[in-house]
Amino acid sequence: MIKRLLLVLFIVSLMVGAAACGEGEAKTIKIGVVLDLSGDLGPMGARMLNGARLATEEINAAGGLLGKDVELVEEDGKTDPAAGLDRVKKLIEIDGVQVIVGPMISGSSKLAIPLAKEHQVPCITMSATAFELSEMDGTEWFFRACLLDDAQGRVLSDVVMDGGYTKLATVVLNNLYGKGVQAALVAGLKEKGWTGKVVAEVEYDEAKKDYRTELGQVKDSGPDIVLLVSYADDGIIIFKQALEMGLDNIAWMGCDGNYGSGLFKEPRSAEFMEKAIVAGTRTVGFGSTYEQFVAKYTEKFGEAPEIYCDTTYDAVWSAARAIKAADDYNGAAIQDALTKLSFEGASGPISFNAIGDRSSGAFELWKVVKDPSTETGYKNVQIKLVTLD
Repeated sequence: MIKRLLLVLFIVSLMVGAAACGEGEAKTIKIGVVLDLSGDLGPMGARMLNGARLATEEINAAGGLLGKDVELVEEDGKTDPAAGLDRVKKLIEIDGVQVIVGPMISGSSKLAIPLAKEHQVPCITMSATAFELSEMDGTEWFFRACLLDDAQGRVLSDVVMDGGYTKLATVVLNNLYGKGVQAALVAGLKEKGWTGKVVAEVEYDEAKKDYRTELGQVKDSGPDIVLLVSYADDGIIIFKQALEMGLDNIAWMGCDGNYGSGLFKEPRSAEFMEKAIVAGTRTVGFGSTYEQFVAKYTEKFGEAPEIYCDTTYDAVWSAARAIKAADDYNGAAIQDALTKLSFEGASGPISFNAIGDRSSGAFELWKVVKDPSTETGYKNVQIKLVTLD
């Protein structure tokens, strides 16, 4: 009887051990993604996530990676640097991912880069544009499918020069992104020999949700053109309040953060943008690959892709191509493969320089026009395409 009991226990232990071994073997290839699905960038982040999901679906339809399906592990950075870092930490230390698409914003990325270096897990951001990130220790673990703020500033400086504006006011988020675009614009104007004057430099806290004081400073400075660097929800409030204060008779410039249909959900914001914005900027795709992406995205999600949907799609494909080239699901091997990557993405040619920045791409200059066929009655349209090498 005792012998029989021992035999049963032995067999059970073998079965438990076998099951444990099976559970320990990963059944999927995990790609982490950190997008801001709530907070001021929530509407934008949700659309960008669709780009990531579309890429993942295509990768799996083509056979997956290393004989397994790809699993997108989705996390919400909440448009908050600390929350974004927490999600990166969770993906690395709990989920065990070996490559992350994101973070979405520059503040989260600044905090995440040291962690990526420590754990040797590369990050590929779709939209963190602050130039300062390129100068950090560990930037070799941080790749960008987007163009940088210094390039965006140079494109905006052409708007000021071509329009003959001589009195510039800037209203920007008090963070890496806002201050980075502002500095790049002023530097670009200086390089071009602009003889005008910066009459006001206003930085604001997005959490306030009332910006009349800041807009009063702009009005009192007497500018003939204003740059606004905002996110979506705070941008809506600023544009609405600017209309109420009669600031629509001054030319305004927008940016990638206040591009898209989310800004039109408040009618007075949309009205102001249509009346006042002479040009905004955003990273944009072009060519046949971009057109194919737009068609696939629109068919699947019932709406056209908006800003950074294409770079998010490309960032997931970059991760997948690097894993395939490395033939190993290992952060260090994936990082090495990313440095050698080159392919035609939805947002244009994708390759990275020695510090992980995108080597080339294009900016779109956009404006807002009325369109009764849309849900809001407004839409963004392209003024000009500017390619950068």
